[in-house]
Amino acid sequence: MNTQVKVGIFFVVGLIILLAVFDFLGDIPFFKNEYKLTTYFDSIGELREGNPVKLEGYDVGKVSKVRVSDRKIEVVFNVDKNVGVRKDSVASINLTSLLGTSYINLSFGSPDSPLAVSGDVLQSRNPADINQILSKVDSAVGSIEGALGGLDVFGESKEQLTNIVKNIDIVLEDVKEGKGTIGKLFKDDSLYNEAKDTFTNVNEITASMKEGKGTIGKLLTDESLYNDAKVALTSLGQLTKKLNASGGTIGKLLNDDTLYNEATGAATNLNQILEKVNSGQGTLGQLVNDDSLYKDAQDTLLKVDKSIDTLDDLAPLGVLGTALGVVTLF
Repeated sequence: MNTQVKVGIFFVVGLIILLAVFDFLGDIPFFKNEYKLTTYFDSIGELREGNPVKLEGYDVGKVSKVRVSDRKIEVVFNVDKNVGVRKDSVASINLTSLLGTSYINLSFGSPDSPLAVSGDVLQSRNPADINQILSKVDSAVGSIEGALGGLDVFGESKEQLTNIVKNIDIVLEDVKEGKGTIGKLFKDDSLYNEAKDTFTNVNEITASMKEGKGTIGKLLTDESLYNDAKVALTSLGQLTKKLNASGGTIGKLLNDDTLYNEATGAATNLNQILEKVNSGQGTLGQLVNDDSLYKDAQDTLLKVDKSIDTLDDLAPLGVLGTALGVVTLF
C-alpha cells in the first residue's frame, strides 16, 4: 500500500470521526447554547422528537427526547438560553390544526417567579384527546342526521309552502315586467325624474337663501334684524331696570307697597260696610233687609193706580159740565 492510499484512508477515517464528534457535541446543550427542561404528560398524542417548542407561539427550541417513565410520558426539550422561561411556566401540547403538527407550548409564568435552569421539571397540562373529540363529533352528527331523517319538518304544510313559493315567483315575475306599484318603482323612471327635479328645486332654493334672496334668505344673511332685535332687547333691559328701580308709575306699582296697603284697607272697609248692610244696619241696610218699605211702596202704587182709574171714570162728566158751562155763558 503506497503512501497516497494511506493518507486517503486516514483522511476519510478522520473525517468520519470528526463528524461523529460534532454529532455527539450537537446533543450537548452547552455547545448548542441551549439548556434542557423536562415535563411529564399522561398522553402526548402525535408529539415526536424534533417537534418545535414555543413560548406562547414563539419558537424557542425543539423536543429532544420522548420516553416512558413510571406510567408517564417524559418529554425532554431544549430551549434557547437567550429566552427566559420561568419555573412556574406550564407546558401543554397544542396542534397547529386538526391535521397539523403537534408542538409544546410554554406559558410565560409569573414575573416574580425565578428563571428555570437546565434540568428543571416544568408543570404540564394534559392535552385533549383529539380522537375522543372526533368520535364525539361523529356521534353527534350521526344523531342529528338520524333525528332529521325521521323528522318531517314541514308535514302537511308542504303543499301550502309550495303554493307560497309559486305565488312569490309570480309576484317577482310581475315586478320584473314592471307591473303593479312595486314593478313601476323598478321600471318607471318618472319617480326618479320627479325626485331629481325636487332635489334640483331644493338646491336652487338653498342657493337663493344663501345669496340672501327672499324673506328667509334675508333672515339668514341680513344682520339688520339681528341689530334691531339686539337694540330692542337692550331697551327692554333698560326698561326692566327702571321698573326694578321703582321709577315711574308702573315701577311704583311693582315696588311700592302703599297702593297695595291702601287697596287692602279699602277692601277691608268695603267688607265691613257689606257686613253692616247684610246685618240691616243703616239706611241701605234697612232698604236691603226691611220689607216694610217695599210693602209701603206697593200700597202707594195701588192707591195711585186706583186714583187714576177714578179719574178715568169721571173724565166724561167733567167734559159735559164744561160744555154746559160754556152754553150758559152764551
